[in-house]
Amino acid sequence: MISQATIPFEAPASSASPRTTLAHSPPTALLLAAVGLVVILVSMPRLAHWAAAGNQADAAQAAQVLGPLLSTAPPAHTLGTLMRSTPPLRHRFSNARPLGAGYLVEHHGYLLARGEGGILFAWPLQSGRTGESTYAWTPDSGLLVHPNKDHRWTGEAQMPRPLDLELPTWRKAL
Repeated sequence: MISQATIPFEAPASSASPRTTLAHSPPTALLLAAVGLVVILVSMPRLAHWAAAGNQADAAQAAQVLGPLLSTAPPAHTLGTLMRSTPPLRHRFSNARPLGAGYLVEHHGYLLARGEGGILFAWPLQSGRTGESTYAWTPDSGLLVHPNKDHRWTGEAQMPRPLDLELPTWRKAL
């Protein structure tokens, strides 16, 4: 009869693969961290630009939707009142935030407000950071856009006025 001997298997003392050892070495870990940091530093400005462009598109769309409705609303209606009292608007602009008495509304990094003569303005909360272009919807011209490269309209304190529409840099939005 043949006996079968059991030979226990023992891993060699240095069972770590070269790949595992290499990944845990300090120079390689530093290199991987540096590459990760470069990727983050390159990606962040692009993400910020993408977010600002999205805010601008949302502001233009909000002005296009709200402008005609606000121009026919009674003067006593604030933008906040109009948005809260109209179910489709309440749903569409569910994350819009009325400020103060509702004359000013924040939506996706932009401020929206009703001006004289049925005009609706939309301008960046922080020009250059949350967006740059400024929008105006007027009953006569529809949606207008201003590049706002000089950041003249930014935040609550620097709201556009109807007189500003006389500047030659306003263009019909496409």
